Amino acid sequence: MRDVDAIHEFMTLPRFKDTKRPYTAKDVARLTPPVPRVYASAFMATKLWKLLNDKYAKKSFSHTFGCLDPVQVVQASKYLETIYISGWQSSSTASIINEPGPDLADYPYNTVPNKCDQLYRAMEFHETRMLEAAERGDPKTFDCLTPIIADADAGHGGNHAMMRLTKLFIEAGAAGIHIEDQDQSTKKCGHMAGKVLVSTQQHIDRLVAARLQADICRVPLIIVCRTDAEAATQINSNSDIRDHPFILGCTNRALEALQIVIQRVAMQGGNVSQATKKWRTEANLITFWEAVDRKLGSAAQREKWNKLKGTTSIANAALIAKSMGIQDVYWNMDMPRSREGYYQIRGGLECCIERGKAYAPYSDLIWMETKKPGLPLARKFANGVKSMWPDQFLAYNLSPSFNWDATGWSDQELKNFQIELGKLGYNWMFITLAGFHLNALATDRFARAYKQEYMLAYVRDIQRQERNEGVETLTHQKWSGAHFVDAKVQTVSGGLGSTSAMGEENTEKQFGVIVKPKM
Repeated sequence: MRDVDAIHEFMTLPRFKDTKRPYTAKDVARLTPPVPRVYASAFMATKLWKLLNDKYAKKSFSHTFGCLDPVQVVQASKYLETIYISGWQSSSTASIINEPGPDLADYPYNTVPNKCDQLYRAMEFHETRMLEAAERGDPKTFDCLTPIIADADAGHGGNHAMMRLTKLFIEAGAAGIHIEDQDQSTKKCGHMAGKVLVSTQQHIDRLVAARLQADICRVPLIIVCRTDAEAATQINSNSDIRDHPFILGCTNRALEALQIVIQRVAMQGGNVSQATKKWRTEANLITFWEAVDRKLGSAAQREKWNKLKGTTSIANAALIAKSMGIQDVYWNMDMPRSREGYYQIRGGLECCIERGKAYAPYSDLIWMETKKPGLPLARKFANGVKSMWPDQFLAYNLSPSFNWDATGWSDQELKNFQIELGKLGYNWMFITLAGFHLNALATDRFARAYKQEYMLAYVRDIQRQERNEGVETLTHQKWSGAHFVDAKVQTVSGGLGSTSAMGEENTEKQFGVIVKPKM
């Protein structure tokens, strides 16, 4: 595993032709354990990469949803080509500490890898179970080894925490993970308020950390990079000049710093929220580029000035403004800083595009988290990123956090939405929380009917429907792998065992008889 030439060969596979690494094969070899290991993740990632390329070439897509448990993941694999594991769903239903809560990524960092391990093991078990059954003449109808992409949040810590988390996902059989550019300490679900970004470089470092760990494991892991910049209002640092065009500053010399105002109002028992809103209005928060642009006299000057965006620091830009004759520009980025010290930022599409272009060389797919669904925004983002990286794969969150009926779309428009996204290069799409919602809906419907109609509700609404629709869980002993485990036990006993679970006394034989229900 520490063979530099072999590692170099892996890192230069055609699959990585657009991947940028700030390290060498020798660096990876130095960090690689001496005993070689083979990870199922490598097989699954290779499978997923081929699928994504095939979809992209056809301007098509793989679409999936967040699965909660082994039943959902196996049944979904009959029809779908990928599986998603949601951090939100894990937070609400599967935290390692068994205490549910909203998605603030405050659950133990091995929570989602543990869910991935459970679901991958289920797929591997059922795939093997079906292969064994096929040898006994029971036709195998679908591939259960469906690649998983799992939620890695914002890494749950620094760069080494990101590496450890990536390793956990690789050990759990994940084909890919997604990583977002929020500050881990304030991380929230992408459709909550109060999101704080990290600097562009800090997030690139996370992506590099994940890739480094995957290279150490010799796994071609799919890395999906998510930006939350469309709705974010704060950023944790002003260290990266690529973020400077979006940082907001106060242009009202008469104001005190926001933090001073907040502290005074709080001590006086006043309304801090109201005082903050008033301060922001009076501060006239704009970017430094806007502050200077307002004082420029000609279109030529403005064109020259705006070309500097993202290429130089605010401090250096101020010197350039002076050389253009702009002397008196009051703009202060420290005045609006929050109680926690965060800088204020103008998120939005332009910010997402610039971040997407910066992240592209370090990730396989780019995902822009949005406040609403829609083709115009998706098209602009795709065109913006592809202006620099024309073959970039894109991902789209078909979130249940959107009120889809509020779009005003017809049923046909809803059906066509993903098809149109596929034409734009969005080759992987997912409904993050569909498993959670379908579980709640099905449970609510059955419990309501069962309360009133007793056993009829179960037989009419579940058992008969399983039979009518060919759902394998009708014969749940068979579905669970009882025949497969019998085969193992009989192999141990040389075929002489007398305690087979699927023997003559098994009640599941009743399902071989079709009985017409009385009306």
